[in-house]
Amino acid sequence: MTVLRQPIVAVLGHVDHGKTSILDSIRQTTIASKEAGGITQAIGTTEIPLETIENSCGSLLSRFRFKINVPGLLFIDTPGHEAFTTLRRRGGSIADLAILVVDINEGIMPQTKESIEILKSEKTPFVVAVNKIDRIDGWKSGACFLENFPAQKDEVKGEFEKKFYMLMEQFPQHGFSADRYDRVQDFRKTVAAVPVSAKNGEGIPDLLVTLIGLAQQFLKDRLVLTEKCEGMILEVRDLAGHGKTVDAVIYDGILKKNDIIVIGGKSPKIAKIRALLVPEKLRDMRAEKRFRPIDSISAAAGVKISSPGLDDVSAGSYIRSGKDLEEAEGILEEMEKEVETTEVHEEKEGLILKADNVGSLEALKNVFRNYPVREASIGAMGRKDIMSADANAEFANRVVIGFNTRMTDEAEKFAADKRIKVLCSDIIYRLIEDYEKWNELEKEGVRRREVEDISRPCKMRILPGCTFRASNPAIVGCEILAGVSRPGFRLFKELSDFPGALRECGEIKQIQSQGENISEAKAGDKVAISIMGPAVGRQINEGDMLYTDISPDEYRNLIKNEKLLSGSEIQALNEIRELKRKQEPKWGL
Repeated sequence: MTVLRQPIVAVLGHVDHGKTSILDSIRQTTIASKEAGGITQAIGTTEIPLETIENSCGSLLSRFRFKINVPGLLFIDTPGHEAFTTLRRRGGSIADLAILVVDINEGIMPQTKESIEILKSEKTPFVVAVNKIDRIDGWKSGACFLENFPAQKDEVKGEFEKKFYMLMEQFPQHGFSADRYDRVQDFRKTVAAVPVSAKNGEGIPDLLVTLIGLAQQFLKDRLVLTEKCEGMILEVRDLAGHGKTVDAVIYDGILKKNDIIVIGGKSPKIAKIRALLVPEKLRDMRAEKRFRPIDSISAAAGVKISSPGLDDVSAGSYIRSGKDLEEAEGILEEMEKEVETTEVHEEKEGLILKADNVGSLEALKNVFRNYPVREASIGAMGRKDIMSADANAEFANRVVIGFNTRMTDEAEKFAADKRIKVLCSDIIYRLIEDYEKWNELEKEGVRRREVEDISRPCKMRILPGCTFRASNPAIVGCEILAGVSRPGFRLFKELSDFPGALRECGEIKQIQSQGENISEAKAGDKVAISIMGPAVGRQINEGDMLYTDISPDEYRNLIKNEKLLSGSEIQALNEIRELKRKQEPKWGL
């Protein structure tokens, strides 16, 4: 007979939309009120057993003629999407389902959008919990939404429908259609949205039934329980009487006291379980101070493991069990090979990628699959990683990217000294966005520096009656008609008596405005300019149009970076090109 495990459910959503409060309403405890600022501060797990669900949802189960085949639900109480993306098995998130919490009054917000993108990327089925319906004017709360809604006044129903469907209309913009869960015809095509109030518990039975229905209809193969245990470490903590312990989530199989386990990481290790500890049911592992020992535990479940040799174990490491030492040694070899095949060590130009475990590193490599990778490895970002980045010649590769991992103090200082960019995040898809944004800014900076180092296009007119010195240097009053002029730029003009003939007119020595030296004059400015080389009345005259004498290479560089030029500069550049090509038709090509 096939035995199904509990589905693992993650909770995502925008800050203050009610993620922890919804779980608190399910548990009927006071964890949410103990959170600092009402925002979840740590990762925990909460088991909702079958009997609790049946007691809460009895009337709905009868209404839909629905039988529960899973032993319950295991919730990961997570601070938004960060934990969802970091709690990974090989190939994806450990979560089977997700609840996307949205405030009916605020709608889809920035973190909601980010959560949706992550759920799409991970192909994780989800239910929308449309929270805070109790804030609709005149709303009378009950337990089950479907049973309570008909009792509302018509004007209250109308206000609810208006707000609810304003929210539903936002989902197609993000690639989904959504509707109230009891109105969905095909759950494969439409996301179920459940109206709830985390404050008073209304709609929680509807939410639980919808989650279990989705799990049993679409995730049966994924939920089949196997004997081999697989899990992940959430946190490493000291516990009085036990020393170092790990909080873990078991997402497949069965784990027993005295089992031999293999703990993954950069250097996998074998350990023997001394004790398995769990809090009472309907309590969060973070909130409960007392734990009771058990002999075994089946997935999916949160469990505290006590074992010798946990000092150097880190959060994010995988756990697998073996029936004896020989099998455990085989698993150890497998884990070492997984690390070896997932890591990258190549002497070539490329990015430096770091992550906390094999699954995270696989995901990070996949996100950066269109970029060259020099190093990809598990563990904290250290001095060696900075040295690898420093060996890159291309500025776009002089970067270390860390997913769910930290940087040592020594490496942080070394990175600053070597001018190596470091990008860290617990949200994997933010890393690619941050990198591409940084890369584009750096490229633009390089382009700007290239343009800054060459002559910029300028057209100016020598003003009549504004010759202050005839030569050595000539000092004349000029109006900048287009572009930008700076000291050091060389000048030329077209000879009025010989159209198409050009004459060099020396080099700008200084530019002054109201008696003060300035570094730059722009279109519209009237300034005094000293020019080395020409004499007024001979090579230049009042009323002459002067242009920056740009070389063909400088012209090509300016055209390549045309986006960095102002409209006025482009106008001047076009005129310069036309004048130059009168004399040399292929100039600048």
